[in-house]
Order: sequence, then structure tokens, then C-alpha cells
Amino acid sequence: MSGHADHDQRPHDDDETLSQVEGVVARLIAGPGRVLDLGCGAGRVGGMLAAAGHDVTGVDREADHRDEFLESIQGRGRFEHLDFTEAAGLRELPTGPFDAILLLGNTLTTVRSPVVLRDLVRAVATRLDSEGVFAYDDFPFTGWSELTAGNWADGISEDGSMQMIWVPGEPEFVMRAGSEVDDRDLEPRPEERVLRLWSMSELNDAAHRAGLTAGGRDSAASLVFHVHRNENTGIGLEAGSGP
Repeated sequence: MSGHADHDQRPHDDDETLSQVEGVVARLIAGPGRVLDLGCGAGRVGGMLAAAGHDVTGVDREADHRDEFLESIQGRGRFEHLDFTEAAGLRELPTGPFDAILLLGNTLTTVRSPVVLRDLVRAVATRLDSEGVFAYDDFPFTGWSELTAGNWADGISEDGSMQMIWVPGEPEFVMRAGSEVDDRDLEPRPEERVLRLWSMSELNDAAHRAGLTAGGRDSAASLVFHVHRNENTGIGLEAGSGP
């Protein structure tokens, strides 16, 4: 999803991760910040933010990430095991306030319901400091661009290593790799995780309903992501140019 030549399943390469971290740090207020990393995984971003002196709370639906994440942050934060793509998990999110709340690594695609999306962004808004920022990947722009270019059509890649299946009537899809690829099986399997490709209008609508500013493409990082702020701060966001 970030154009890797080897088609690995990491959300971002090392240089892209560094760009995201630098972009987040540039948006934090002076001094050590309080960061909530939603979909933290093993600490791809959280570890680098902790090393820069920030306090990082990681949240992930996979309990197996706990040890790796805690090792990556070296005591500068904590790990919470919960699924924030469900209503019950949203109610259990740490209350903050946080200087930055992150939804990176294409985690946004794991949210499928428009209702849950609005509830999630509302939960983010209530947990942000008055000068806090909410940052998420530029996936809506890159994703729709890939789709309209014909790179995400239903079917199997030329080398047979990847398979994409779209859910009829929805901007939702399943990705298969390696031994999971099967040209005779063209429906999502019950155990497969279905992902959703959101549009910026949907995301901006959720942000507006939650009292956050309209998002802009943040030029603080070479790997562009979007940032929202609480509207009551009076702080706007200039839209930077994308790559």
C-alpha cells in the first residue's frame, strides 16, 4: 500500500516511518508530549517518539504486540489491549488529555462502519489537549489514486504473490498473499479481515461533527499525512503540497 518493490506487508518502510515521526514531533507543543498511538503494533512509530522523550500510550487489538511495544518505548508509556473499532473498545480508550493522537500504519482501513468512524473521531476529539493534533495516514489520497489507475483491480498479480477481492457494493476489500492466494475462491472468507477505503469527504465530515478542524495534507513530513485540531483553539492548519 506504499508501493514497496518487494510487496511486503509492512505499512511503511524505515524511511517513511522516520518521516512520519518527524512530522508528528514537528506538530507537538514544546517539551515532552503525551501521545496516544492507536493501532500501535510493535512500536513502529511509538518507539521512536518515546526515544525522543515523549510519553506514549499504545493501543492495539492484538495482545501479542504488548511485549514488543513495551520494549520499544523503554518505560516511557504503557500498552492497552482493546479493539477501538468496536463500541465497547471505544468506551475503554484512555482519557488523556493527549498532545497527539495517531492513527497511522494504514490503521484507518480497519474501521469499516461510518457510525464507528464518527464515534472514533468524536472519542479522539474529547481526548485531545486544547492544542493537540490528530494525525492519520494520507491513505485516502494514495488509495483512491491507486484504484483509479487500475492497480487495485480484482484478481491476482502477475507474479501470483498477491490477490485482491472487492466486496460488492462497498469500498471494502480483502488482500491475500503467498499461499492464501486462490483463483477459485473469489469471496472473502469468514476469517479474513475486510478493510475499507475511506474518502476525504467522509473523514472531514466525521471531523467536523466532532468539533475538529478540516484536515490538511501536512507538509511537515515528506510522507504526507493529515492533521486535525480542536476548532475551539482558533488554530488553523495550512494544507501542504503532497509528494
